[in-house]
Amino acid sequence: MTIKKNSSIENNSTFVTDICIVGSGMSGQAIFSKLRDKKIIMIESGDIYKNEDIQILNNLEHKGINFRKNFQTRIRQLGGSGNLWANQLMVLKASDLDNRDWVAKDFSWPFDYDELKLLYKDVIKNIFYDNFKNFDYLDSSQPSEYDHFLEKEFLNTKMFEFNNHFWPNKINRFNLKSEFTKKNINSKNLDFISSFTATEMKIDENTQNVEYIKIQSKNKICKIKAKIFVLACGAIENAKILLNNQHKNKILQNNNIGRYFMDHPRVSLGTLRAKKKLPLSILFGIKNKDYDFRKSLSLSKKIQIDKEIMNSYAFLDPKFNKEDEISFNKFLSETKKIIKLNGIPRINYFKLNYKKIFEQLYFNLPTQISNSKLNNILLNLFKRKKYNLSFDQMYVHYQAEQFPNPESKIYLSDKNDIFNQKTVIVDWKLNKIDYKTQDEFSKMLLNKYNYHDLLMFEENNDKEITDASHHSGTTRMSINKSDGVVDKNCKVHDINNLYISGNSVLRVASSINPGLTNMAMSTRLGKFLNNLI
Repeated sequence: MTIKKNSSIENNSTFVTDICIVGSGMSGQAIFSKLRDKKIIMIESGDIYKNEDIQILNNLEHKGINFRKNFQTRIRQLGGSGNLWANQLMVLKASDLDNRDWVAKDFSWPFDYDELKLLYKDVIKNIFYDNFKNFDYLDSSQPSEYDHFLEKEFLNTKMFEFNNHFWPNKINRFNLKSEFTKKNINSKNLDFISSFTATEMKIDENTQNVEYIKIQSKNKICKIKAKIFVLACGAIENAKILLNNQHKNKILQNNNIGRYFMDHPRVSLGTLRAKKKLPLSILFGIKNKDYDFRKSLSLSKKIQIDKEIMNSYAFLDPKFNKEDEISFNKFLSETKKIIKLNGIPRINYFKLNYKKIFEQLYFNLPTQISNSKLNNILLNLFKRKKYNLSFDQMYVHYQAEQFPNPESKIYLSDKNDIFNQKTVIVDWKLNKIDYKTQDEFSKMLLNKYNYHDLLMFEENNDKEITDASHHSGTTRMSINKSDGVVDKNCKVHDINNLYISGNSVLRVASSINPGLTNMAMSTRLGKFLNNLI
């Protein structure tokens, strides 16, 4: 392995390799992990560690629905946006791969569900083995010890199903703190070039091959020649690179590049109030030693078909009153002073309601900063038969699959970035089916839990839609160029040696968090390329 830093590379250098991967995030690394006997160059726009100066390249303009304000969704460094990911692992269901006529005429996946299951298992073994080595991730069932009235109530309605969500206790950031990444970076067949951004492509129209790509730093321009090139930069950057190269390469002109931009619309639908004491529920989350496990609610497949709506799910998040939240936040801030020996805490620990403090420590702290040992102690406390939780209300936090809308798109602005490339505009638009899906979910809750003896649902009047930072669809799979950008093996139509990896190739994305499926698809591409040359 060679890490080629900017300072050690001469201007106008030309590098030759078997495969060039542009992007060092989870997708690029999953591909590389299957290319052990090939000579690989991996290009990263950022550095090994985060460099604030280069993040300016992530700047974009918004039209349509805005992304969340002050929320970082992309990062340029080793590991890419994997450095921002909480490692929520979800799998597609077999039904997610079925055609749905009300969505599109064809969005079938390029493989069957049995192949996808094998790819999921490959990723778990390759990256998350320590967390799930004693657990059958794909065939998990609801533990009987948490099978309380709340879970039974939703299942008995026949309207709802459960989704499984997992978080490994040790978050894999895909940087040098990750064993998986260190194994990749230390491979003898990898040259890792940091602080260079892929800009120009030179494509031979006769042979339909990419001859080289130009990579740029602030003061240098170099070339990469390869048998195969892979763009693994995320749905926004993949589209940006292709769009910026269309005017120089007629073969790249495709109206579908940048279209069908998708995210997962999120909204708080309202609150559920329980009319009896709540025990610990798997719907609130179970924090085990090696992983956290939780279930969410989704509308049954039958309802989705009958109503002709998209996939969606909702978390039931504990709702503590404002006084409890203020007390908890003060407890955290003052306790940090003791831990860091940074001042005298100004709080009366004897007057605190520790029942509510413990519950907020368990339920409100995200996986990446919570303590597994403390969680295990609290879990044993909460799962006692006579223990009832202090809250009786739950937020219904909703996330949905987006309808593949060609008018939801990424396109170029008239502004240039620091490398003289056009910046992009993201015009995120939803379809009437997206709003119908949200409405049907609320209706099911209202109709069932309006005057119910156990639960009462109160709908939010003002539902503000936000994004989930799960960008996809901008270079989607298709049978031909008229309907998409890449074929079933993620090869760009009409170009023999250019491939695209990541969520940008998805035609539909279900409602699940896409990280695991992204790596499964990338693993598949890595295996394919390894057999190709």
